[in-house]
Amino acid sequence: MHTLILAGLFAAAAAAQDLVLIPVRPGTQPFLLGKTEVTQESYQAITGQNPSVYPGPTRPVENVSWWDAVRYCNRRSQQEGLSPVYDPATGQANPMANGYRLPTEAEWSAAAGTEPSPGRLAAADTKSVERLREPLAKGTAPVASYAANRLGMHDLVGNVWEWCQNWFDPAAPDANPSQGVERALRGGSFLTPASGWTKGFRSSFPPDRRSRYTGFRVARNAPAARPAVLRSAAGLREKWLQALGQPAGPAPTPRFERVEAYPGVELGYLRVESDYAEKILILRPADAGARPLPVVIVPFYDVDAPAGRNLGGRNFAPPGVRNFAQHAVDRGYMAVAIRWFGESYGESYTEAVANLALRHPGVTGLGKWVWDAQRLVDYLHTRPDVDRGRVAMIGHSLGGKMTLYAAALDPRIHVAVASEPGIGFAFSNYEDFWYWGEKIRQLPPGTDQHELLGLLAPRPFFLIAGDSADNDQALDFLAAARPLYPEPERLGFYNHRTGHSPTAEAVGRAMDWITRWFGAAAGAASK
Repeated sequence: MHTLILAGLFAAAAAAQDLVLIPVRPGTQPFLLGKTEVTQESYQAITGQNPSVYPGPTRPVENVSWWDAVRYCNRRSQQEGLSPVYDPATGQANPMANGYRLPTEAEWSAAAGTEPSPGRLAAADTKSVERLREPLAKGTAPVASYAANRLGMHDLVGNVWEWCQNWFDPAAPDANPSQGVERALRGGSFLTPASGWTKGFRSSFPPDRRSRYTGFRVARNAPAARPAVLRSAAGLREKWLQALGQPAGPAPTPRFERVEAYPGVELGYLRVESDYAEKILILRPADAGARPLPVVIVPFYDVDAPAGRNLGGRNFAPPGVRNFAQHAVDRGYMAVAIRWFGESYGESYTEAVANLALRHPGVTGLGKWVWDAQRLVDYLHTRPDVDRGRVAMIGHSLGGKMTLYAAALDPRIHVAVASEPGIGFAFSNYEDFWYWGEKIRQLPPGTDQHELLGLLAPRPFFLIAGDSADNDQALDFLAAARPLYPEPERLGFYNHRTGHSPTAEAVGRAMDWITRWFGAAAGAASK
């Protein structure tokens, strides 16, 4: 049921020659952008309409609202066999869909760079209504009438204003607000002069507004470069530990200080540094007695959500699909939830990362997490009620990232399940300062997280995708590590396609995965 399927790997490419791949920084989703604004010919072919005030097949379509533009994107996506990006009722965009969409302001800026391509602009001395009559009568120019910029983009400045995907934020041109009043416009029109009054060729409109001065160009997510196939894991562990950084000094002697204990529950603090402890929660089935049990480690923001219990932590989720620790206990396993340092090392993420830099210069947030996870396994190995030959880790989102890194770099973790971690750097926010920060830009070319999958081999790994942080493109990463897995069934993949949060079906499959390989481990141990 969970065997990796290599046939039909996601390999999206530009469906037309009118898209350009725009260079992006590491950790940022690659994207394609139209060389020109959408023409009237293209708009009419897709929608059957041409609302333009200045007709001409090669002129940009104008007099279109934001809603008109996203409807065009969805229809074009469907006609070309791509996944539509926009919810037709709300306009909400699916960030992982591979269809056509509008660019964000940040993407528009990346394409414009410091040399935006000039299109038709008004004369700089246009200061009266009389002088507007001639350009108003003439209207737009055919697309690509003017030279492209160094990236091959035409008319980023002038001709027509261009709708952007995001809401407008006057204080942050490269932000992507989750809500707002008006949608952003960039680029200016044939009436916009190149002067100080242009304010960066930036404006906004209500999304249902139409104007003879406004059109759009399309964008698409581009597939990240396929990672190179791994033939050996030699040297990878040292490479990754050095890049991540590790706190200096010897590991402390394992010590757990309980603050609350009753049958089947232990809440307390585990010593992870000589002068610092991290919160953990240990759960055991009520009828387990003292016999050694397989262990499922569940990392997350705090220990409350994995258990589905309000224990006074900063993050709590009521009983539901994300309560992995309780699901593990229901299967008869010991479950151990551990808090992420970002919730404890300071008042918030910023203070926590600042304290990490002060205490351990050069150590990344993920490096600190790997250290903490290793200290937890050290402690579990001292407990007589732990089956040390059957230790698994499972996590969602942040917890999925934590699982991927901890399991890859500690062979004492025998089975791993990650839900929506973002299996590639470009799939999620690994450049944020609480994960990698600036150090992600210092990694050698070709470095990506398929190498962590190689370090995991041949231990079983199961990836849950939801078409949010991860989608079918994740199969490229699993395929790159596949040669290091002599048994193909040890790499598992399931895409529930319903968004970031896992479904009950996905969680059931994850627990089945752990049970399957715990059984295999038990069989091997008994031989």
